[in-house]
Amino acid sequence: MKHLLLLISSLFLLTACQQEAELPVAPQEGEGTIVLSLGGAGLYTELQTRAEQPVADLRKYDFTISGTTISGATVTNLPVTVDDQGEAKIAAGTYTLSANNREYANLGSGHPYYSGTSEAFTIAINETLPVSIALGKPRNACIRVAYDASFTALYENPVVTLSDSERSVTLWTEEDACYFVVPASGALAYTITANALANTHVSDMTAATGYVEIREGCNTTITLKVQPTTGIIIPFVSGDYNQTFD
Repeated sequence: MKHLLLLISSLFLLTACQQEAELPVAPQEGEGTIVLSLGGAGLYTELQTRAEQPVADLRKYDFTISGTTISGATVTNLPVTVDDQGEAKIAAGTYTLSANNREYANLGSGHPYYSGTSEAFTIAINETLPVSIALGKPRNACIRVAYDASFTALYENPVVTLSDSERSVTLWTEEDACYFVVPASGALAYTITANALANTHVSDMTAATGYVEIREGCNTTITLKVQPTTGIIIPFVSGDYNQTFD
């Protein structure tokens, strides 16, 4: 009888061990380290050739990942913190990494706006992996103002204000520049004011309004001209897409 009980107990323990061994193993969770190389920011030079430069200040950029973790969870536009050395900890998995500086690009008079996405990569637990993003050409427009001789013969102290649905920027001189993301309409609203010179036949320009078309990655110059017979200001828009854009 004792031998029978011992045999039954042994069979029970063996069966329990087999069942425990057959239980599915939970997927591992852990992190790896990506080392970001953010570059390829295109600038147009005065020699009409493309140049690329690495990005020095990563703090001006926002980073997100999209993909799948090793446990199968889907990740979409998850913010990632990248330190000054370009390193970031992320859960192991397969992703793409995106970067953009749109918030910085819209501060004040604006700055060139860049965005880009890496090739897909797979990072393992405790792995250190280099990841690069080529930003390409700027994704907003640079706008300047110029004054034709017909304008300066009749007016002084011109003020040009450009605006979209989010912000307005005023250009006071030909040295000033501003940057805008191209609106859905493709155009910015403008307002122009100017004082008439003494002993001319024109009156002060209190508010000439209209719209100017802009293009992504391009310079646009608004040249103020005057119709000789009426003194009306005519904003003449030109875009030389190989001028300096930085």
